[in-house]
Amino acid sequence: MKFSPSKVIILFFIVIIFLGTILLMLPFSTTEPTKFLDKLFTATSATCVTGLTVFDIGTKFTIFGQMVILLCIQIGGLGYMVLGTLLMIFFGRVSLGQKNVVSESLNLNNLTHSKQLNKVLLQVLIFTFVIEIIGAVLFFIRFYSETSSISKSIYYGIFHSISAFCNAGFTLFSTNFERYSSDIMINFIIPILTITGGLGFVVVLDLVNKLRTGQKMLFHSRIVFLITGSLIFIGMIFILLLDNSTSFLSLSVKERVLISWFQSVTSRTSGFNTFSINNFSGLSVLVITFLMFIGASPGGTGGGIKTTTFFVVSYFIYTFSHGEKDLSIFKRRISIDIVIKSFVIFVSSLFFVLIMSMILFYVSNFSFMECFFETVSAFGTVGLSLGITPNLDNLSKILLIITMFLGRVGSLTLLTALLLGEPKDVKYLQEDIAIG
Repeated sequence: MKFSPSKVIILFFIVIIFLGTILLMLPFSTTEPTKFLDKLFTATSATCVTGLTVFDIGTKFTIFGQMVILLCIQIGGLGYMVLGTLLMIFFGRVSLGQKNVVSESLNLNNLTHSKQLNKVLLQVLIFTFVIEIIGAVLFFIRFYSETSSISKSIYYGIFHSISAFCNAGFTLFSTNFERYSSDIMINFIIPILTITGGLGFVVVLDLVNKLRTGQKMLFHSRIVFLITGSLIFIGMIFILLLDNSTSFLSLSVKERVLISWFQSVTSRTSGFNTFSINNFSGLSVLVITFLMFIGASPGGTGGGIKTTTFFVVSYFIYTFSHGEKDLSIFKRRISIDIVIKSFVIFVSSLFFVLIMSMILFYVSNFSFMECFFETVSAFGTVGLSLGITPNLDNLSKILLIITMFLGRVGSLTLLTALLLGEPKDVKYLQEDIAIG
């Protein structure tokens, strides 16, 4: 715990990926021999709750291998909280360094006492398992009506409930959920689990507290709900009204509405799909790429630049263009430090995605749009693909492994961990330069 919180979080994910890869290398994890790099890719994708796969996990992995993947998804989705809670249970207390790491992992800035942290962590774990159990039961009901197999329905229910809540996008079906495009139950369960996991644990607990006590929600929670709802609605409308592909227009109105709703929700975080991404029009693919880059909310189970980062950057540009110097909403002012932090995340993430896309385009045989879409999907830990993942060469897989890892730990976390030395407390004379 002598390391900074950022370095501990990074180390935690590296260790889980390493252990997951070792378990997947065991001969009884796969149904046939597979390459080490493919297992590393799968373990990284599971731990970083991405969902990109180089082959069908429902057929290539045994039940044991699938359970390893599911365990990586669960730990990766919860993040450092799992280890932090275990430390509390077995050792009875948490050091200041451990508290800082867990707080940063959850994006909590107002925890001043270990008991307060203990309470939040236990609430998060209880809430997580309750929601996943509810999701598993609903999935069981749906799958049992189709398979009439209790054991298979239970297993499918547990696997997909955890995968959906953790926004992982892993599925045991070779065509994802495309055969359920008109199924009301599936189009309800997965989006609700995805939204709940992507909102962020603190936001969900804040909502539960408001419903229980009637207290006013946190400023952060209100922003998250505003942006999440707006993105879901706007994404749905864009796909529903502007997609002019023959495959999409040939569907019934009911299917088009359900697909638009489902894809608008899952494109930001979980990566499930009920309609082949390749069959969408170019405009819809662009909208999906935009949603993937934004990703989930801080403290949630998804990646991307985060909803609040997108809000601060876009709203600051709007207010600045109207001659306002302060960023205010809901009768509250957002500090300039948050604005700077948001722009650093946005610019560094965009720069990273573009560079990785160009490198991937250079070393592969795919179009730039396919490479860009795949890179953004990996960075946003989404898992959607235009179908190129199984055909990637070794170097391309390594590039995406790096991208998935960065997308999960966060660009700011990585930048903070790489900073050397202390910032200099020196201010020089101010000068002006011409811009614009």
